[in-house]
Amino acid sequence: MGGIEPATKLPLFVFGTLRRDHRNHHYLNSHFDKVVPAILRGYQRLHELMIAPCADGIVDGELFFLKTDEYDATLAGCDELEEIPSGQLVGHEYARKVVSVETSGGVFQAWAYVQSELRLS
Repeated sequence: MGGIEPATKLPLFVFGTLRRDHRNHHYLNSHFDKVVPAILRGYQRLHELMIAPCADGIVDGELFFLKTDEYDATLAGCDELEEIPSGQLVGHEYARKVVSVETSGGVFQAWAYVQSELRLS
């Protein structure tokens, strides 16, 4: 993961059920200071709930800036939802990976849940 620790506090890019007005948004609801529309280049949707690397792909979503005092608990809840073991970055279906996302306010490094390489094996 390029030296990035699981506890590194980055915004969270979401594209599926964690988005506003979707069924798992309660994991983020009221736990963020700001949310902005964002796009992730270099990935494509495999289906509604999964993205994977693709050189010319684009995924639209939302970038959540989590509240500092709730950051760890909020991200731990999202990791649990995506079945990523505590203190880890990789689960069976998903991996939490650092990506670069584009917003109207610039480019941000962010966490995103993407297809785990374990799923490919």
